[in-house]
Amino acid sequence: MRPDLDIDEYRPADRAALYDVCLRTGNLGADAGPDHEDPELLGHVYLGPYLELEPALALVVRGTADPAPLGYVVATADTVAFEAACEERWWPPLRAHYRAHPPRPGSADARLVRMIHDGVRTEGAWLAAHPAHLHVDLLEPARGGGVGRALLTRLFAALEERGVPGVHLEVASANDGAVAFYRRLGLTVVEERPDSLVMARRLAPAAEVAS
Repeated sequence: MRPDLDIDEYRPADRAALYDVCLRTGNLGADAGPDHEDPELLGHVYLGPYLELEPALALVVRGTADPAPLGYVVATADTVAFEAACEERWWPPLRAHYRAHPPRPGSADARLVRMIHDGVRTEGAWLAAHPAHLHVDLLEPARGGGVGRALLTRLFAALEERGVPGVHLEVASANDGAVAFYRRLGLTVVEERPDSLVMARRLAPAAEVAS
C-alpha cells in the first residue's frame, strides 16, 4: 500500500465526492461525464444504495495529505436481502422523480432510468455460495502501488468477520485490466454474459477459521 494514501471508513460527508468518483470512472474506468446529462444517475444506480443501506461495508481511499476521496469500494453481505431493501426503500423515490423528470429518449441516462424502474434482481447457480457482491472504483491518482488489492483485502476480511462464504462481482468483458486484476485476487469466472463476466471468490468465514 502506497504511503501517500490511506483506507478509511465512509463518512456521510463523502457522498457527493464519491458520486463524482463514480461518474469519473464510469466508462470502463474512464470519465463517463460526457455520456450523461444527469451527473448523479450512475451514482444512484451503482453507489447510492450501498451508502444508504450498507454504510459499514463502504471503504474510502484518501490521500494522507488531503482527505478528499480518491476511490472507494462498496458492498453488501447478502445480495438477495439488499435487493429486497432497495425495492422497498431506495428505488421508489427515484422512480417517482424520473417519472416526473424523464431523461431524453435513447440516451445513456434513459437506459439507467429503465434499470431504476425495472429494479435489479440477481440470479445464478453461483449466488448461494457467493451471496456478497461489490463495486470498486479508483481515480487515476489512486491506481497502482497495491491500493486496489489493499482495499479489497480489507473488504474481504470484513465480510469474513460477518460469516459470508463468498463474494461476486460483474465486470465488463472489454475491461481487460480489471478482469486481470480480479483474477490476481483469486476471483474466477462463474458466468459469461453477452457483454460482461460474473466473477466470484470463496471466502473463509471467521467461524470456519475458528473451527
